[in-house]
Amino acid sequence: LQQDGNFQEQLNNLEAAIANKSTGIILTFAGGNVFDEALQRAEEAGIPVIASNVDHPDGKFRQAYVGQDLEVAGYDLAKAQSANFPAEGPIHILIGVNGPGQVWSETRAAGIERFVKEYQAANTDREVTYERIDAGLDLALVGQRVAAYVQATPTTAYFDTGYWHAGAAVALRDLGKGPGEVLLAGFDLVPVVFDEMKSGYIQLTVDQQPYLQGFYPVHQLYLLNNFKFPPIDINTGKALITPADVDALLDLSSKGIR
Repeated sequence: LQQDGNFQEQLNNLEAAIANKSTGIILTFAGGNVFDEALQRAEEAGIPVIASNVDHPDGKFRQAYVGQDLEVAGYDLAKAQSANFPAEGPIHILIGVNGPGQVWSETRAAGIERFVKEYQAANTDREVTYERIDAGLDLALVGQRVAAYVQATPTTAYFDTGYWHAGAAVALRDLGKGPGEVLLAGFDLVPVVFDEMKSGYIQLTVDQQPYLQGFYPVHQLYLLNNFKFPPIDINTGKALITPADVDALLDLSSKGIR
């Protein structure tokens, strides 16, 4: 795709793959059900489809899903970050839904929200509140929106559903906020996230292991087409990465492996 969230372009590419009678299709279902009609034709044509990175919301039109359990990853991220919440006083949490309506973002946000509600129930003696915002899909935009929010509302922690918490880190630093003054956590191992983890502004990020999300679907289509091994679901994980892990992962990240 030339642009994040351009599902018409993705659909056009899918249509071309079907017309070319591909021996297999690997598809991310960030757009939810928008591909169903085309995928019905792929199924009728006998073209196997494997979901990668984001599953079909109903588990349809694909033979397997290779990727992260998005809801569980969001829950576990929030649970781990809660260990850094202050021991006393009110807690206010901001959840950034970077792609409203997009499966990956909404599902991760739902996991974060599930933990926050459990935290509220377990801490009835404290004021625990949260809010969701449309955070955006651009580092600078996310930074602007988070900065504007925390200036108006005292905020304990910001959770991003992608890697744009790095943009929030830059904006918070520009506001004069120190590392950890607003806790930051999100997803993915990219250079800007590593930079802000080393600076102390980001405490946690989730490695969904996209290398495996690319490798295993190709491997499974090869085994299916050549040896009739049926594809299987593979959970590529929810590894929680802390600043202590960064140096060991930098080289692998630069090679596109982690």
